[in-house]
Amino acid sequence: MSRYRRVNIDGKSLYKTETRKTAAALYPGTFAVINGSNLFAQATTPIGRMYVVDSAYHEGLGITDQVPSGHSAIGNYLEEGREFAVRVAAGTYTKDQAITVVAGQAAAVPTTAGTYKVIGYCQDAVTTTAVDFIRIRVRADSVVVS
Repeated sequence: MSRYRRVNIDGKSLYKTETRKTAAALYPGTFAVINGSNLFAQATTPIGRMYVVDSAYHEGLGITDQVPSGHSAIGNYLEEGREFAVRVAAGTYTKDQAITVVAGQAAAVPTTAGTYKVIGYCQDAVTTTAVDFIRIRVRADSVVVS
């Protein structure tokens, strides 16, 4: 059971989305890009124009159900100020914690040495014990932190 029932928290889905078939099965709340075949593909890192995959309500699927490979998916534009419930691994998340993308999922920017692109900030203070969702607010441009 997820803490959220929908991915699009800001309610701008009517005019801030793209619809494409999927190159592979994708979970709602993960990040995708449009690949060379004009399909949604999992984004592995923050790169170019990205989308947050929405639930496939049109197929009777909920926020925890994968959109099957080759099926129609709705991708919400990742734009300044928008808020989404995004899929994260188990862990502790704090309000205003910097968030990046790792293997298609939102992840807290690691405290270890490295360079990371910040795509937004956590809006929840929560500890999850399994894969779940956190609410993020997207920032205008990716900030690189080292």
